[in-house]
Amino acid sequence: MTKDRLTEEAFNKLLAWLSPEREVAAETYNKIQIRLIKIFSANGCGDPENLTNKTFDRILSKIDWLTENYVGDPLHYFCAVARNIIKEDYRERVVTKAVQQVDPVGEDKEPEPLYQCLDECMEKFSRHGQLLLISYYEEQGNKKIVNRRKLARELGITLTALRLRVFHMRNQLKICMEICLQNSVAHETL
Repeated sequence: MTKDRLTEEAFNKLLAWLSPEREVAAETYNKIQIRLIKIFSANGCGDPENLTNKTFDRILSKIDWLTENYVGDPLHYFCAVARNIIKEDYRERVVTKAVQQVDPVGEDKEPEPLYQCLDECMEKFSRHGQLLLISYYEEQGNKKIVNRRKLARELGITLTALRLRVFHMRNQLKICMEICLQNSVAHETL
């Protein structure tokens, strides 16, 4: 089958998942699309329409599983996927901003101060803390979930406690990075 055929087939399955009546499904599709654009806009995302398309693409890629296994209002699933995309978009914007702060002129050089600051700030954590942060962000998809559960078990804490611990460590790292980057930019201008 061609990619276009697969896409058309997946889209038809999506509409059937939204409602057995084609007109109601099309109307629901449009409402979800508008809702997602509003959600992305409200969260400060740069290109809400593109992120909405990305959300639909992710859901289309899982449509067979969804039609067989998901129980509940499809809007809730769309919103959950959108939340993940908002987080990805935010991380991308933060990294871009950090690189721009290091190299505001946009010269084609390595963002060396960024890496130096990261190394310096990571050294402020114990060896155990460093390994925890690195381990927490390893893997992708389901492997990431399994890895985090394993980490929590090894530490003898709940998954929520692990998330909180990493959240606080990440905030400390962020503050340290901001201070370090400001200092490195100040030293470069002297």
